[in-house]
Amino acid sequence: MGEKSVSSVVACHACPVRYELMKSVEQAEPERYTIAKQLSYALGEPLDVSALWQDIQLISPDIGDDWKEMLKTWVNACKEFEWEPADEYDVRVSSEQLGVGGTIDRILIGSPPRCAVMRMTEAPEAGVWGADRIRAACLMVCIKETLGFSPSEIIFEYLASGISRACIPEPRDRRRALQAIRTADAIDKGMVPRKPRNAPCEGCFLADLCTVSGPKKLSDFFKKE
Repeated sequence: MGEKSVSSVVACHACPVRYELMKSVEQAEPERYTIAKQLSYALGEPLDVSALWQDIQLISPDIGDDWKEMLKTWVNACKEFEWEPADEYDVRVSSEQLGVGGTIDRILIGSPPRCAVMRMTEAPEAGVWGADRIRAACLMVCIKETLGFSPSEIIFEYLASGISRACIPEPRDRRRALQAIRTADAIDKGMVPRKPRNAPCEGCFLADLCTVSGPKKLSDFFKKE
């Protein structure tokens, strides 16, 4: 059984059906990711929209000019925050114990090292999103096995909001991550996934491919007069 990505574990936690569908769907790099990634490389330095856009066009020649407005918005948001510089980028980490792997977008300058992960979503009003807590729980184990140190926290950089938030996973986050990994393992071995009661169907990028009905409510069994 091959190594799973941390992102796929997060997807399985949200909905096991989504995890199954993701295995058979090829995805091109989204424009939002291209923009976020290039912006992430520039954090901690003076941000120049024109220079960033030139790099983005070299990386993704077919990107439309309308995406430059999003870049401007994100850069303006990020200019309001003081970002720590990094000395390493795109560091691959993995855990043999968990069978998962992922990427640390930036390892920040300093001792002990601090690990930052970029996010394309808006930041929540406080803290980090629940999915990112699962992500942090997995990455902490991967960092310890691969890089040989235990980070005290994982930093999530919400570029769309121009804000950085630290996350220290709690025991419940580790439990949920472990359960998601075991569910993904079972699906890989042939178990048919079920859609959970709180499946995030609205806004799911695979909604058009999903044919699995969710659990029925009691009221669904009674005919309306």
